[in-house]
Amino acid sequence: MQIRILIVEDESLVAMDMSDMLMRIGYEVLPAAYSYDEAVAALESQHPDLILMDIQLGHGRTGLDLAQLVRDKYHKPFVFITSHSDRATVTHAAALRPNGYLVKPFGREDLYTCIEVALANFAGTEQAVATTPSPWQIDASVFVKTDTKYIKLNISDIHYLESDGNYIHIVTDKAKHIIRSSFREFLPNLPADFFMQVHKSYVIHLQKVDALSHTEVAIGKATIPLSRNYKDDLFDRIRRIQ
Repeated sequence: MQIRILIVEDESLVAMDMSDMLMRIGYEVLPAAYSYDEAVAALESQHPDLILMDIQLGHGRTGLDLAQLVRDKYHKPFVFITSHSDRATVTHAAALRPNGYLVKPFGREDLYTCIEVALANFAGTEQAVATTPSPWQIDASVFVKTDTKYIKLNISDIHYLESDGNYIHIVTDKAKHIIRSSFREFLPNLPADFFMQVHKSYVIHLQKVDALSHTEVAIGKATIPLSRNYKDDLFDRIRRIQ
């Protein structure tokens, strides 16, 4: 059975070029979607096996928004196709746990390799989820391991996370918890809609932000440095959640 692929790309010429490459490889290509809304309609009616989505979709909601919806509701593998490879974009995209990431321009062999790896990764992840319950996240809470036990934290209580070498300080409104982990290991347990890295050592809960400038973020009494690499993305996301 042919793999059915949906392209979500706001530039029609790019979508046509990708479609041609995919058909030459041997995939079944569905009619392209040029916006978030068209993509949602295609997901409902066409039921693709994999989605190739550009991060930038013109005006309105982005490929990042679509990826969160695909992850939460449709449970389909997806690959980000983008011309952006800066640290802030990659970090934000990685938090959504894509099954692949391909930077433009790319050739047919690059596309084929990325898709096959994405499908294999997704199949392995789905099998692991079906057989092994997560020890970390339950509904709106997360369990963190301290020295001798696991402590249940409400995700809504977390203000920010601070990385300190091999440890993360999880700061809530009542206490600070220290766990042995890295951002790469721990962040997939938190909802990407509300948490964002703003510095190499800090991840914040966006709804806890009290004030911000071009160099700092204020959460309660804490002043958190804002890296230039993350500034534009943070300001954009803050506007979207107002």
